[in-house]
Amino acid sequence: MKRHFLFFVFLSMSFVALAQTQQGFVKTKGRMVNGKLVPGQGLKGTMISVQGRSAILVNQANGSFSFPVTSDQFRLDSVKKKGYQLVDMEACPRTYKYSSNPLYIVMETPEQQLQDQLVAERKIRRNLQKQLQEKEDEIEDLKANQQITDEEYRQALQKLYQDQENNEQLIKDMAKRYSELDYDQLDEFYRQVSYYIENGELVKADSLLKTRGDITVQVADIKLRGQALQDERSQLEKAEALQQADIEEAARRCYSYFETFKAQHLNDTAAYFIELRASLDTTNVDWQMDAGKFIQDYIADYDKALGYFYLGLRHSQQQYGEKNGKTATFYNNIGVVYCWMEDYGKAMEYQNNALAIWESLFGMNSSDVATAYNNIGNLHIWQSNFEMASECLNTALNIRETIFEESHPDLAISYQNIGYLHDVLGDYNKALEFYGKALSINETAYGKDYPGLANTYNNIGVALYHQKGVCDTVLECLKNALSIQAASYGENHPDVATSYNNLGYMYAEKGDYKTALEYFNKSLGIRKQLFGENHTVVAGCYNNIGMVYSYQGDQDKAIEYYNMDLSICKSALGENNSEVAVSYNSIGLAYYRKGDYPKALEFYNKALSIRVSAFGENHPDVAWSYHNIGSVYRGMKEYGTALEYYQKALTIWEETLGPDHQNTQMVKDKISEVKAKMKESEK
Repeated sequence: MKRHFLFFVFLSMSFVALAQTQQGFVKTKGRMVNGKLVPGQGLKGTMISVQGRSAILVNQANGSFSFPVTSDQFRLDSVKKKGYQLVDMEACPRTYKYSSNPLYIVMETPEQQLQDQLVAERKIRRNLQKQLQEKEDEIEDLKANQQITDEEYRQALQKLYQDQENNEQLIKDMAKRYSELDYDQLDEFYRQVSYYIENGELVKADSLLKTRGDITVQVADIKLRGQALQDERSQLEKAEALQQADIEEAARRCYSYFETFKAQHLNDTAAYFIELRASLDTTNVDWQMDAGKFIQDYIADYDKALGYFYLGLRHSQQQYGEKNGKTATFYNNIGVVYCWMEDYGKAMEYQNNALAIWESLFGMNSSDVATAYNNIGNLHIWQSNFEMASECLNTALNIRETIFEESHPDLAISYQNIGYLHDVLGDYNKALEFYGKALSINETAYGKDYPGLANTYNNIGVALYHQKGVCDTVLECLKNALSIQAASYGENHPDVATSYNNLGYMYAEKGDYKTALEYFNKSLGIRKQLFGENHTVVAGCYNNIGMVYSYQGDQDKAIEYYNMDLSICKSALGENNSEVAVSYNSIGLAYYRKGDYPKALEFYNKALSIRVSAFGENHPDVAWSYHNIGSVYRGMKEYGTALEYYQKALTIWEETLGPDHQNTQMVKDKISEVKAKMKESEK
């Protein structure tokens, strides 16, 4: 029987303190050499301490770094790199405002910084000395031309020398400024102005500044434009406030319509209104999230859901930054959709992005981190990586048991998925134990009409079938699932298709082939419409339809459907997946029923090889392969070999299913039959 249900976790927006991401660079100064810019260099290996966060090690060659900021400001405690010091010694500790512009931290070696300060001071002293000499010459010329009296001459010189003494503070201030100046952070115009001033070429600096016009006129124009802009801004703000109020009112109406139709299970109409709200403001990430979730969960239009999630992700990154709870939620939900679309590479990429962000924001003991491990674990199940799946799912469970009470619905999700893993691994008692825990929590938390209960009923039904075969309890579970799903989702939904598929399988096992085909074809129609021709859930329908034809004796028709199933599964999952083994086993069974024993052995052995690789030796599906190979050898009258394979199947089933299971009894009967045949042959 092909796969049934896993619980992936989609998330709505979480209203915890959301982090913005502050970008920055740590570097040496940019300098002007002979009028040309020599850029500063990034300082890899710098350690930056921000209050409330673990230290940040800069590991990019260009000196770039980033860290989340949960408020509009942050405090930089220290910046350290061996052999370097801050150019601005007051840069930390200091509180900064968050900015979308990068934070530049400039460092130099102490020797270089001292040298820069001495060079700047020497330039400034020379320039001031030159100015002193020029002013002395002017005073001397005035005296020589008798344009000033002797008293005025003496007073002018005294004032000049007094100004020179007062210039010491000016020299120190200007030397400090120019020794700390990072020319990388200036545009080309002001680089040249600063360079001329630093080198005492004041006429050139003045001339360059004048190329931009009369500064007095410029300031007056700026003030006039500023007032005009303020008036326009005031009008615009009023219009924007009115527009925003209209948007919010319309959004409330859309959402009320959405809830009204959702409550009536009119999902197409509900989807129209939730999408209408999303169209009101495409930058509202919460509205894009809500639309994407509903479209995915209730309409199963995965391409459209991805469109909403990608749009929301882009705006979340722009508004809140990369390392932010909302951004992580979009990564998570995109990953889940890709999993349903069977693009496991992309699914794993997006789930790992979500996990990395949540771990950096909240640490390990977080419900969001548990969600990521849960979803990654499910991805590993679908790829037959069972050890990794177990590790991830149990990590999720341990986190949830730590932070939640025993009756929390998130624990039900973990129990459901761990139950499914035990189901896949053939431990049906354990599977039913975990499914039962999930069912109990969800019934208490949500009531008996909760759609998630349907998935649990489906899984319980399938596990019971594996344990006991077709019985009234199995059919009751599957019909309960279908009833809940049809009421919640309508007819055209993947969960409904799964229930049709499972019921079809049970009716086929009961020998009611007409009813079985009706259910299988209903499931196939829904799945092809939702997923296209080449999805493994479509392959599962082909496999089951082939099974019905095989039961009815039309083995060629069965093989035709089985090969369609095999082609899709190999393409989607690769050669060594357990689902491919199911396909090989089905083809082998059809050839066995045709009496083509060599072909049957070929496909049965392919199935056995994959199953042993995926599950190990002690698994019920491996036992089925041994049983089937034994049956081929019995048909070929090679009774000794048949007995050997039957005994292997018996050993596994007795251990995993128990001595009273129908499979165990069946193979015991066949062993007795083969032994009788061997005695007849001896006679």
